[in-house]
Amino acid sequence: MRSSIASQCNVVVAVLLSTATITLASSFPVSRQSAQCTDDEMLVHKEWGALTDAERIDFTNSVKCLMRLPPKSPPSWAPGVRTRYDDFSAAHINNTGLMHGNGVFLSWHRHFLHLFQRALTEECGYKSAIPYWNWPWWANDLAGSPLFDGSETSISGDGYWNPDAPVAVRDNKTYPRGQGGGCIKEGPFANITTGFRYFNDLEFGAPSLAADASDYVPHCVTRDLNTAISGPYHTPEIIASLLAAPTIADFQKILDGVDKRGTGALGPHGAGHWAIGLSLKDQFLSPSDPAFWLHHSMIDNLWAQWQLQDPQTRTFALSGTVTTLNNPLSENATVDFVTQFGYLDGTRRLDELMNSQGGLYCYRYDYAQNATKPSK
Repeated sequence: MRSSIASQCNVVVAVLLSTATITLASSFPVSRQSAQCTDDEMLVHKEWGALTDAERIDFTNSVKCLMRLPPKSPPSWAPGVRTRYDDFSAAHINNTGLMHGNGVFLSWHRHFLHLFQRALTEECGYKSAIPYWNWPWWANDLAGSPLFDGSETSISGDGYWNPDAPVAVRDNKTYPRGQGGGCIKEGPFANITTGFRYFNDLEFGAPSLAADASDYVPHCVTRDLNTAISGPYHTPEIIASLLAAPTIADFQKILDGVDKRGTGALGPHGAGHWAIGLSLKDQFLSPSDPAFWLHHSMIDNLWAQWQLQDPQTRTFALSGTVTTLNNPLSENATVDFVTQFGYLDGTRRLDELMNSQGGLYCYRYDYAQNATKPSK
C-alpha cells in the first residue's frame, strides 16, 4: 500500500523550479471559494485559559483516550506505533521533509489538526474544538500559566530536573536551560511515553532518514519550560507583524524567522517548539507532546486571521516549494499539488486544505489580537 517512513522520506521530488513563487486566489475559479459555512455551524476554537475546568479536562481525557486505543497504522509501515495517538506521530515523521519550511507547511498542518480533531470527536467523544495557546499571554511565565502549571486542568507542567539534558543551541547562540529537561512530572500527561526515537541530531531540512527510523525505541516525553526562548519571540509586536504581513511569503518568513537565520534568533513557530523542550523541539517527533496541538492551533489561528483580512486574494495564496528548505530541489507549491497523510487520510490537493470556512472545514477562532488574558 504505502512505503515505509524511511523510503517515503528518501523520495526525490522532480525539479521544476528551484525558486518560490506566489499564487493568488483571485486567479482561481470561483468553485475553489464556494461552499462557505454559516456562523451557527462553525466549530469555535478557544484559548486554553478561556476554557472552563470541565472543558480542559474533556480535552486531556480525550487525548489520553487516543493514547489507549489501538493503532490503525500497520506495523510494517511504522514499527514504533503502539497506540492510536502514535498514528499521528508516525504520519508527521513520515512527512516531515515534505511539509516544513515550505509552501505546504500551513495547509498540511491545518488538515493534520482537522484529522486529530475528528479522531478526538468520533473515537473519544470530545465535545469541543482543539484549543489554542495564545503565545504572548504566557510567554514570560510558562510554568505559571494555566497550560503548563502542572495541575489537573493543565496539559501538564515541566519535566523533572535533568542536569544532563542538552542545552538549546542555534547558530552562534546558546540559550540558558530551564528547570526541567526530564520526563513530564505532573498533571494529566505525567510520564507519558512515545514509541519513536528522537531525531534532534538531524539537521533541519534533512531530506532522508535511516532505514530503522520508524523502529520501536520507547522513551518518555520530556519538557524543559524555558521563558528565555518564549519571552523574546512571542511578543505582541511579533504577532502584530505577522498579521500585518502584506503577502503570504512575508507571513511565512516572519513565522519561521527566515530573515533571522544565522543570528541565533527564532521565529515564533520555532520558539514555541524550542521553549517546551526536547520532545516538542524535535521537528519529526514533536506531536509526541500534546502541547503540539495547542501550539499549531495558534499557528493556524494566525494564518486564518491573516486570510480573513482579504479572503478573495489570501485564502488560496501560496509561496514556496514542496520540500523543506527546497532540499532536495522541488517544484513550487500550487493549489493542485497533492500531499499525503499516511494512514490518517487519503491524498489531498492543497486547495482542499486552505479555506477554514468552506469545503472540508467550518470553524473559527475566538480571538482578538489585543485582548486581555484571562485570570489563571
